[in-house]
Amino acid sequence: MNVRLAGVVMLTAVSLCMSARAADSGMTSSARVPLVKGLTLTGAASERQGDYESTLTVDSIDADGTLHLTTSADLPDPAGGRPKPVSFSRDVRAVDLAEGRTYKYLFTDGPSEYPGTTAMGTSAAVVRELRARGSASITLDGQPGGLAGMLTGMLAMMPGADAQGAAQGYLSATGTLQAVEPKPVPYPVIINDALVTLQAWHVKGSFPQGGEAVSVEWYILDDPANALTLRCAFGKDKFQNVRISYPVQNEAAALESALAEKRRAVIYGIYFDFNSDTIKPTSEPVLRAIAAVMQKDPDWVLNVEGHTDNVGGDARNQDLSARRAAAVKQALIARGVPAAHLNTAGYGASVPRETNATLAGRARNRRVELTRQ
Repeated sequence: MNVRLAGVVMLTAVSLCMSARAADSGMTSSARVPLVKGLTLTGAASERQGDYESTLTVDSIDADGTLHLTTSADLPDPAGGRPKPVSFSRDVRAVDLAEGRTYKYLFTDGPSEYPGTTAMGTSAAVVRELRARGSASITLDGQPGGLAGMLTGMLAMMPGADAQGAAQGYLSATGTLQAVEPKPVPYPVIINDALVTLQAWHVKGSFPQGGEAVSVEWYILDDPANALTLRCAFGKDKFQNVRISYPVQNEAAALESALAEKRRAVIYGIYFDFNSDTIKPTSEPVLRAIAAVMQKDPDWVLNVEGHTDNVGGDARNQDLSARRAAAVKQALIARGVPAAHLNTAGYGASVPRETNATLAGRARNRRVELTRQ
């Protein structure tokens, strides 16, 4: 049985601490995240083989507001073999985005539509209730209709997981969320390669399951039009979205400005297969933007730098970062950038931008940087 997950394909332990360094890194504010075609949420997960990422993308939006989503990831093999690529589809009706009270964060390879449920976060009704009363009732649905052996094995690998917990499955219960603070709190996240601050409801609750009370903690974007999950912990199962991107007009202009003024641009929108230098197709918009800048400024010479987190050892990370930088160079050459105008270097984990002690920090350290000579 294939298993679909809303936003993050595996739920894994993450730290609830944010790097103090992020607060000093030129963070800007952002009013909202538009719900548009091409909106992509990147979630980070961790296994003993290393961290990996998953994406949830809005493929299209019908005239009536129904969303068509795709979630994908390369799941690490518990036996140490090649990662298993998975990709699933999910539809969410406009009426459920408005009034749905069930967050179905885990779903099986079955029907693409689950009436009454949301997938990327919660609904406008829940956000309105939090704004009006500081509390809201909701159902969390983590029942996939039977856990596959593959998923159960992965659950057993989670930090703090045990066989009994894996057998019980994810949380499925109804309860009440209470706002921890009287109003939304600042929440830092990378949006379109910039670290920004969103406003999020920080809520907690205690949900009954199996005769026990399961603790819930959740950060929900304070936007009735797009109430995304930013981070949540449902019992032992914890996950977070570490990057958000969406199409913008003249995407190359911001990149050109950064290279012109600061001579450096940090790029998070180039995605690689797990522990690999293979570039994912979802990287195409960023690669096109870089190529467009180089065509507009044909005298520029760029250094393409590969950076990793610190998982896996220095030698492995140095090699991986160098290979990824070389892969980006070849991708840009294929899009018309002269090879003589591109140099590459791999830095491994030697130049972190954030702490490697947290899942979000490691995700932000895995990046490509461009510097202009």
